[in-house]
Amino acid sequence: MTNIFSIVSVVLLNLTPPAAAGEQGISLVQDCFNEWKSRAWVIGEDNIPAHEVPKFAEGIRKVCQIRSQMYDDDPSVSPYIQGRLAELAPYLFSGDDEAIKQLIKKLQTRRPGQSYSGSFMRD
Repeated sequence: MTNIFSIVSVVLLNLTPPAAAGEQGISLVQDCFNEWKSRAWVIGEDNIPAHEVPKFAEGIRKVCQIRSQMYDDDPSVSPYIQGRLAELAPYLFSGDDEAIKQLIKKLQTRRPGQSYSGSFMRD
């Protein structure tokens, strides 16, 4: 009986705490943001690096956070930014989580070479 108690104790001690999943999500969000940042998107005639525009960068982080959550629920959804600047920009400033989720779903299902105008995907 003592051996069973010892084995159960060791197994319980080795279980990953639930907080670890949240930490993984945070690192996935940061990884998504860093991967996007490496693309060196620029904005405007002055070609300002997009990651230096606070509201734009916040919007990208929000998209990364939503993608991470969607990836947790469905691993077929990429946790990384997809789409072009013109497709994403209207959503970055809207703050509408549901609209961002719909955009992500639409980008996941589009055919290669297909693009959208970025006007809230009404195409």
